[in-house]
Amino acid sequence: MKHSIREGSGRQSFGGSLCVVLIFLAIAPHVQPSEWRAGRTVEGVALESRNRDSRFLEHRGAVTLCGDLLIVLEFISEPRELVNWVPYTAAAERLPQTDGRVVYHVVTRAPWPYKPRDMVYALDVDFSGDHASVHMNGLPRYIPPRDGLVRMQAADGVWTFVGHDKKIAVSLQMWVDPGSGPALLVNRRAANTVGRMLANLRDRYACKTTGTGVKPA
Repeated sequence: MKHSIREGSGRQSFGGSLCVVLIFLAIAPHVQPSEWRAGRTVEGVALESRNRDSRFLEHRGAVTLCGDLLIVLEFISEPRELVNWVPYTAAAERLPQTDGRVVYHVVTRAPWPYKPRDMVYALDVDFSGDHASVHMNGLPRYIPPRDGLVRMQAADGVWTFVGHDKKIAVSLQMWVDPGSGPALLVNRRAANTVGRMLANLRDRYACKTTGTGVKPA
C-alpha cells in the first residue's frame, strides 16, 4: 500500500531507493571529507566529487524541476518506480517495517564479470512548507545475504528540495561502497548514476518553455 507524506517539523521515516540509487548513512567517515571539485557532466548535469575516508568518491549534482513537491517526493519514494528511473536497478521491493521504519531491498546490476549488488535502504524525510530533505541510509546487515548477490558495504546520501516561484531546485549527493571492484570503474559508474538520476527527474518534471519567435502571417 502506498504511504503518504505529511508536512511537519520533525523527521519522518519514509521509504525509497536510490540506485539508485540511492543515498545512505551506514558508516560515518573517520576523517573530514575533502573539498568538492568539478567533475564530469552527465546528460547535461554538471557534477562535483570529493574524497571520503574510502577509495570511492562521493558525487553531487543539481537540477531544476517544475511540479508539486509532494508529488515528486511520493515518486522518488515508490520502490515500484525505481527500475524505471534509477540507473542499473534490476529489482526493488519493500520489506516489513521495523519500529515504524519503512525499508526497501534494491538489487543493482553490475558489469561483467562482477556479480549484482544489493542493499537495504531506509529513507528519513524532513518536510516543511516548500523545503524538504531526504536522507538515505544503507542498512547492510538488515537482512541476511542472498544467493547470487554481493551485499554492498555502505552507502549514504541526501536529496534537498527548495521550492520557489513554481519551480523546485533539487540537489543530490551520494556515496557508495560496493564492496569490491576497481575504484576507477566504481567512481565512473557512481557519477553516471547521480547524473542520470537527476536527468531522469528533470525530464519527468520538465519546465515548459514559452517560445519567443514571431508567428507566421
